[in-house]
Amino acid sequence: MTKSLYADRDTVGSIALDAAAHGERGVCAGDMGHELMPGLVADLNTSIHSKPFGNQEFYITVHETKDAQIPNMIRRRMVETQYRPFPEPNTAVWRHDPVAYKTLFCWAIPHWSVFDQCLANPDYYSDEQLADIKNFKAEKNELFGFVKHGKGWIPDPNFKDRELDRYKPKKDDVKIVIA
Repeated sequence: MTKSLYADRDTVGSIALDAAAHGERGVCAGDMGHELMPGLVADLNTSIHSKPFGNQEFYITVHETKDAQIPNMIRRRMVETQYRPFPEPNTAVWRHDPVAYKTLFCWAIPHWSVFDQCLANPDYYSDEQLADIKNFKAEKNELFGFVKHGKGWIPDPNFKDRELDRYKPKKDDVKIVIA
């Protein structure tokens, strides 16, 4: 089995090859959200603890895509950079300061194909998520931490990213109570 570059687990490809070798005809993904969220937290913690640039501040970009060869599978790439990445669809970005040991949320922009669905159903998405989609579509890059410089954009060193505890559920969030 081939191990993932980002965590101590097998890659999607090696799992699929192993299943095919044992006569499986397909892969059933099941409840992906149940596995994706804890895995994301674990992968973020791995990136944070790795200190790839020593004590210098860095950015963690999470890029999740559907796997081209295996239906119903999600491939996650964790990319650490010293520079602020430019906003693009299908990414979530965090900024980490190893000295202050503080992680800030930059943005999470979904795949472009779901922009209109999100905007048409605002009750199901946070106000910040909807604002990020609208600002991305309107190319308001200053709201993602960039300033106009000549014909292009450069990172704004004074930009304040969001604290991680800012999400507040909407009043209408459904709560399921099992009696």
